[in-house]
Amino acid sequence: MSAKQRTRLSPAARTDQLLNVAKKMIVSDGLQSFRMESLARMAEVSSPLVYNYFSSRQALLRALLEREYRESSNALFYEVVNATSFEDVIRVFIASNFEHHAPGNILPVLLSQPDIADTISEMRSEQRKRTATYLVENSAKTYKLSIEQAQLAITMSSGASIAAAEWVVMSSLEKSQAIDMALSYIKAGMSGLATE
Repeated sequence: MSAKQRTRLSPAARTDQLLNVAKKMIVSDGLQSFRMESLARMAEVSSPLVYNYFSSRQALLRALLEREYRESSNALFYEVVNATSFEDVIRVFIASNFEHHAPGNILPVLLSQPDIADTISEMRSEQRKRTATYLVENSAKTYKLSIEQAQLAITMSSGASIAAAEWVVMSSLEKSQAIDMALSYIKAGMSGLATE
């Protein structure tokens, strides 16, 4: 029998490999059971190698959160930029809420840990401000609302979208159907505010 040949990875590729394996382990078994030594076994590397890349469990989890948040934000930005109408933009944000609450999404798990989540608090705050400004301005323009009406509409719409996403996880309703229903509900609410 020949011994399994190890592949030497670049530091960036090794970092990604370790983060990918950690993500898979956490999604499968939960955050509480995640250990660095288990990661080394699953990644088929030595524990010292894992610690060479990440000084601690918390450092690894912070790096994982930062990577996942950036990827999610970049994907959302790409979708918004390529939307052809404001209705499409609203659909993108609704779908994003559904994705965030879908089983297997690691972001909510990591964000539920304050000592890990604080690593991206500035990034999240900045993104929320930009997103809110964009949505409020476009809602006001599209539905002929005052800024105050648009702020309220966006706040309520966000809550409705999140509630719908959470509800779908517990129901048998198809995700695409629920997104369509949430979009109709939000558009009707904005149109209703415009007539007041």
